[in-house]
Amino acid sequence: MFQKRILLTNDDGIDAEGIKLLEKTLEGLGELFIVAPLQEQSGSSHSLTIGKPVHIDERDSHHVAISGTPTDCVLLAHHSLMEKTIDLVVSGINHGYNLADDVLYSGTVAAAMEGRLLRYPAVAVSCPRDISTVTETSLKFIRQYCEMVLQRGRPSLSSINLPQGEPKGARATRLGKRIYKDVVNRTKDANGEWHLILSGELSSIPVEGGDTEAVDSCFISVTPLHLDLTGFEEIDDLREDLDKLSVCKSFSFKE
Repeated sequence: MFQKRILLTNDDGIDAEGIKLLEKTLEGLGELFIVAPLQEQSGSSHSLTIGKPVHIDERDSHHVAISGTPTDCVLLAHHSLMEKTIDLVVSGINHGYNLADDVLYSGTVAAAMEGRLLRYPAVAVSCPRDISTVTETSLKFIRQYCEMVLQRGRPSLSSINLPQGEPKGARATRLGKRIYKDVVNRTKDANGEWHLILSGELSSIPVEGGDTEAVDSCFISVTPLHLDLTGFEEIDDLREDLDKLSVCKSFSFKE
């Protein structure tokens, strides 16, 4: 019987503790291949390298570092390194939560999303910045959840956030709502050149059944994600608005 082939990646880099812990957690679940960025790519979202060469650091047959983004890693694994023989993509364990609107910026979630775009089952896993607070119970959950997704075999995408300390349980959640209180600081370097630094505080708006609420209450949050960003509730209003435009009235062809 052939072993299932599992691709592990992240955005913290191939030497990060999170991906090492993930590899240890999923050991024996299938044949593990680690294809991850050579350096940290946090906040890279779904960016990819186009028209530029990326360096490949093949440490051994199952550990490859890519001088690119998390999305690059999944694409290169699919098209070349693993030759389209992937049964599951797992991204993480990220050092820091990816909750609510964070998923729009997260390289961790983007890597899993790329796996889903390629029609693989995909899971993104995140935890507190202090990864030592992740318990054996949470890791056992990750293994069993990935095994379930692997056995199910159909394309899917989910984002898991592990609480700090011992979890009370696991909840199926929706994305919450973040508030980014962005502040731009202006500084000069030693050469007298100005630099702008984006920083600020982060808070959340309570959302019933949301992922932030679950993690704050010490539950494992599992959020199913969808690739279709269409605002379906706005389509009817948009049709009416388009009909009001004079240029649209002049079109010879109408649906």
